[in-house]
Amino acid sequence: MISLILAAMIATPAPQAVQATLQSCGPENGRFVCRYVVPDIEIVPLPGNDIVADAPAAVLGSRSGETPSATEVEPVAPETTVTPAPERRTVALDAGILTEREARLVARCADAPWYAVCLPDDRRAARMLKDKQDAFETARRAVTSLLAEGDCEGAVKAALDGGYLDLAGQARAFCQAGAASAAAGED
Repeated sequence: MISLILAAMIATPAPQAVQATLQSCGPENGRFVCRYVVPDIEIVPLPGNDIVADAPAAVLGSRSGETPSATEVEPVAPETTVTPAPERRTVALDAGILTEREARLVARCADAPWYAVCLPDDRRAARMLKDKQDAFETARRAVTSLLAEGDCEGAVKAALDGGYLDLAGQARAFCQAGAASAAAGED
């Protein structure tokens, strides 16, 4: 009895609005892509609803043999003026600043316990990157303290001694901006 009910339920499929059929599957650009064919659908307007009547024929899709009437007009694209975005100066990261991937590796493996899921090479690389980041942090602290004392040349020299050219450029720009604002204040 139960098997007859189950067979009856399986035999009568539930009504589906649209059923796509698989056309092909295959690797494309390193990904596995499947293409489906979707049958044409018909949009039936509801009484008192002009949404479908106002839609252009390109959206509704014209059936074969039907031509758009003379009253249907293609919508005109509105004129838009695009103002170019102001040019932003991007500052490249210093050699001591870690990328997001490297920072995750340091957080996961630099001081990880023995049971952490890190390979020995990952642990070595993480410790090396952590030392590199610590050296940069130390140099940045030294440059910041020298700038706070007003020693611009010493700050630039400290950044250059560490090999941080961007940090030296930032320190030099900070000093020039400070000198320019001081000169403007004297006038």
